Amino acid sequence: MKSSFTILCLAAATCCWAEDNALTKPGFFTHENPDIQIAVSTENAEAQRLVNLGLKEYLYGSNERAGNFFEDALREDAHCLLAHIGMMMIHPMRSEIYRNHLQQLNTGLEEAVLTPVEEWYVATFIQYLNGDLPGAAQAFRERAATYRRDSMAACWDIVLNHYAGEKNETLIPRADTLVNRLPDSPLAHFCRALIEENNSPSDTARKAARSASRLTEKSPHPGIELLAGRLESRAGEWKQALKHFETAAKCAPDQSESFYAARLSIPAAWIQSGDKKLWMEALKYAKKLSDEAPGNTPETDAEILNYWEGKTMLLRMLVLQKTPPGGPAINMASRSCNAPEGHPLKLVQDCLVAAIQARSLAETGRITTATTTFTKAEKLLSRLQREGDLSIPASGMSRTCYQRAFRACSGALYRAKVALYKESASIWQPYLDDILNTPEPRLLPPVLPH
Repeated sequence: MKSSFTILCLAAATCCWAEDNALTKPGFFTHENPDIQIAVSTENAEAQRLVNLGLKEYLYGSNERAGNFFEDALREDAHCLLAHIGMMMIHPMRSEIYRNHLQQLNTGLEEAVLTPVEEWYVATFIQYLNGDLPGAAQAFRERAATYRRDSMAACWDIVLNHYAGEKNETLIPRADTLVNRLPDSPLAHFCRALIEENNSPSDTARKAARSASRLTEKSPHPGIELLAGRLESRAGEWKQALKHFETAAKCAPDQSESFYAARLSIPAAWIQSGDKKLWMEALKYAKKLSDEAPGNTPETDAEILNYWEGKTMLLRMLVLQKTPPGGPAINMASRSCNAPEGHPLKLVQDCLVAAIQARSLAETGRITTATTTFTKAEKLLSRLQREGDLSIPASGMSRTCYQRAFRACSGALYRAKVALYKESASIWQPYLDDILNTPEPRLLPPVLPH
């Protein structure tokens, strides 16, 4: 893209107009109509509807569904720039699909006659695709403040600034304003709930998630159900969390990222119950997930997620077990993972096994052996960090799963350290609590292409 075009787009933002066609009616919401939308420069009304649906799905974190809508939009209008940008958002930069849509975008930019609104959105999404998340987030914040009717910008403002790390003290008032303005929009309620996904959620956030779920009751959405489940789980309401996770698994596209994220969250909800019978069910379920995980060469984001998380689920659950796991249980969990030599997941497997063994040895009084095993686990974690940073791509699902696996291994080490060094356990316990309090996989933020 020519830099002059970007400057033109940003300059055009000073005279942008915006539409907010709220189509939501209480009890009549469907996912076939965008409840929040912008004007798209196309003569094809169906293409405009599909692009807006794709943008909404992307905000929900449902990349598979977003991609389907963007593809359908391009079938209606092959020259729709926002549809090409949408496809670039959900595919890695080095992929052939990304390069193809980039080429068509560059060609289209030379001839396109866009509305001021779409000029601004195209320029800002390109800024986002170029990796400038803070800059794009700030641009959406400024636009949402200037053009109060542009509810799409308000949603992107909240979601992107949440992922960019803006503090909730300043995000929450804007999200509350959006909900008050659009009380019947599931997306508005979703945005309000999302900003507390990594904290102990307030009653307001949980209420927002429940409202989004209720508004989509006739046509459940996996992104909404996953978020509602995570918030309920963090609030200790495991029965409600389980209900949302099960709904997410049922309504998510089969074998999709959301489908696997929901299934991986189910045993964590059972663990919260404290019921020994449900704990055994969770272990059986985790074993099933491990057995069903794909082979050693996962390709899609969904397969990568299921491979890393599914293969290690049983080991991670042993870390959470209140009583020290016995040798047979550790061996079974290790065999279930069965990562190949040379793959970073093998280091994850070995590190988790060593940390679990160190904890079990320490809690049964075999301190000397426990110390040796713990040292081995520490060395494996160092290797994992060093080799993972070298072999895992700088972005994408593999990087996300690697970071979460590293966090899980760190938690296992803190668990072993608390058992091994009882006299200083109070020092390490807060670190352990921080890592292990929310063991379920969380919904992934949009993955930037680079």
